Amino acid sequence: MKTLSHFSFPQKGFTLIELMIVIAIVAILATIAIPSYQNYTKKAAISELLQASAPYRSEVELCIYNKGSKDSCNAGSNGIQNKLSNKGRVSSIDVQGGVITVIGKDSLANTQYTLTPEGDVSSGITWTVVCNPADIFPAGFCNK
Repeated sequence: MKTLSHFSFPQKGFTLIELMIVIAIVAILATIAIPSYQNYTKKAAISELLQASAPYRSEVELCIYNKGSKDSCNAGSNGIQNKLSNKGRVSSIDVQGGVITVIGKDSLANTQYTLTPEGDVSSGITWTVVCNPADIFPAGFCNK
């Protein structure tokens, strides 16, 4: 009669070192992936700010063409819509003297940019854009 000690059973499962290696690989991947994903979502959310300010930009250009200068181009007057507050990821959009200031909120807290019109009716209008922080805005969007 044979006892169980004479039988050889095949091993099944993973050793402790194999499990530790898998956990280390997952931890390294998570360390790289999570910050990259957060940066990606911020960059995607920036498009909401850019789209929200587009009508203001057109309205300021029309105001400058109609009035001859940017000084009287303010939110709520001369064909420019009122100041926008708390819509989506936009904390506020304001226009003072033709300068458009856009401030983000939620995932875009501490994100803002300023559009400043340069030029006049005869030379055409160009825009100077100052962004903070500039690294999450599309390439070439920010001048400074």
